[in-house]
Amino acid sequence: MTDELVSAPLTEALLAHRQRDYAPFNVPGHKQGRGASPLLREALGQAFFDVDVPIFSGLQDTRQTEDLLGTAQALAAEAWGVDRAYFLVNGSSSGIHALVLAVARPGEDLIVPRNAHKSLHTALILSGARPVWIDSGSDPYWGAPLPASSDAVDASLRAHPGATGVVVGTPTWEGLCGDVAAIADVVHRRTEAPLVVDHAWGAALRFCEQLPPDAMAAGADACVVSIHKTLAGLTQAAMVLARGGRIDPGRLETAVGMTQTTSPMVPILASIDAVRAQMVADGERSWSRALESAASIRRSVAELDGFQCLGDECTGWPGVAAFEPTHVTITARDLGVSGWDLEKIVRGERAVALDLADDLNVVFLLSHGTTDEDVSRLLRALEDAAARARGLEGSAREAVPAALRRPPLPPQVLLPREAFYAQAKPLPLGASVGRVSAELLTPYPPGIPVLVPGERVTEEIVDYVTAALAQGVRIHGPHDATLRTVRVVADAGGD
Repeated sequence: MTDELVSAPLTEALLAHRQRDYAPFNVPGHKQGRGASPLLREALGQAFFDVDVPIFSGLQDTRQTEDLLGTAQALAAEAWGVDRAYFLVNGSSSGIHALVLAVARPGEDLIVPRNAHKSLHTALILSGARPVWIDSGSDPYWGAPLPASSDAVDASLRAHPGATGVVVGTPTWEGLCGDVAAIADVVHRRTEAPLVVDHAWGAALRFCEQLPPDAMAAGADACVVSIHKTLAGLTQAAMVLARGGRIDPGRLETAVGMTQTTSPMVPILASIDAVRAQMVADGERSWSRALESAASIRRSVAELDGFQCLGDECTGWPGVAAFEPTHVTITARDLGVSGWDLEKIVRGERAVALDLADDLNVVFLLSHGTTDEDVSRLLRALEDAAARARGLEGSAREAVPAALRRPPLPPQVLLPREAFYAQAKPLPLGASVGRVSAELLTPYPPGIPVLVPGERVTEEIVDYVTAALAQGVRIHGPHDATLRTVRVVADAGGD
């Protein structure tokens, strides 16, 4: 471990800037908080305004002669064992956009999982690529989306040997990890195209040997990681990591620049720099402790009648090679308690925040920042929920309804970009069957579109959306947020 790797030049420069006490005749307009509203100052504190400065004309001179960002990115590349690292302030979504723009051109085949996050689907609209879907499905009991398997990637490459790239996602929200090494072997044997991984949940994997291998160590050519999801970066902090010659580095750098603001928030950038130094110095110890906390929670949940916690058994599922146990997924469906019911008790009454709730499960995320007191509060809240569930009688103890099963993939009639830019008109949801969608319909959770521009609307999709709305699921993307109408392509499917 070098001294450089445990230093944080960008963060240290921010501290030095604050101590210098410049008279602010540059942006931002709040002028170190002097012009901010009293309410906002109370909410954020003066320390935030002291460090909310631009990276040029603020943290350094207008020519950026010190290249603090370049230095910090080079240190991150070394820490993650890659050739290039790019700091992102627009989240992993912008990294996915940049990677797809760097890899695929309009009309080119791109092999992608259909159960991907909506950022990949919007990247298809931006790039004009032709999606070759991998339909991995989900686990029939837990309802958790499954990662793509190496066999599915192999079959797709056999059918589409000219594909310009392969994109997969791992780990999942529930901690299911795909076999990146096997997928990389298939991709690199069959094609010159790159393997890109949506590794948003995998930023910490590099720094603890007890965790599953990270995507780049397993052979991916590029990936995006969310520094804020599992590490201690500020919200929206993320990185693109890349190596080798399968992705044009100049094109990738241009694409990253296209998808980022020209006024990046320096505290976000500094948080990435500080996280890297922190993980190099203490990642193994701190994440080992997080794993011990996760194991403790699973042992306690196993003693709660009617509660179940997802564990290593998932490694026998299709496409799942490993499990990231700091994603703690819990269900109490056998007691007639949905994930939303658990959220009402755990979050609403016991002030224990969780990361995902759906009709079946809740997901709690642990990290190196999780304390013993946090774990104790969670376990007390779960014990309270279990006691209430055991007290229910009669029909209230009936099992919750079956999971909202995602409908079969509909036919792809137009490219996503073609449908998005086509002339469109609104139709009542029920009357849209048979028509070609012009918009994304994305239930949250889990953030996976049920309908993509260019796909034909089916009765199964309408039934799914209707059932989801009835259960209170929020669906992102449509022009009409009530979904009384959906926009369909005006010159396809019936006009």
